[in-house]
Amino acid sequence: MSEEKIVFQCDHIGVAGITDVHVRHVDGKYKARVGIAIMGSTNMSDEELKAINYDPFHDGFQDNFCEGLGATVEEAIRALKLDMKQMADSLWVM
Repeated sequence: MSEEKIVFQCDHIGVAGITDVHVRHVDGKYKARVGIAIMGSTNMSDEELKAINYDPFHDGFQDNFCEGLGATVEEAIRALKLDMKQMADSLWVM
């Protein structure tokens, strides 16, 4: 299993990344994941995140996240961004 770290800026109101984007190659596909705060709220403290090296794949990660799956890293990142947009959009549905 290999891992790659990618950083991008979130542009969806209500959802903010609290970790870098981590990408893992699993079962022939790429999975991208980022820990998120919703409306500025998190479940984990900065100390807790630091203890797990801000890794949203870590077994000790107990917060919200978005993820994407793809045949390439780029596809996984696009799917992740779509998941973040859908999450943000769902906050504003009335």
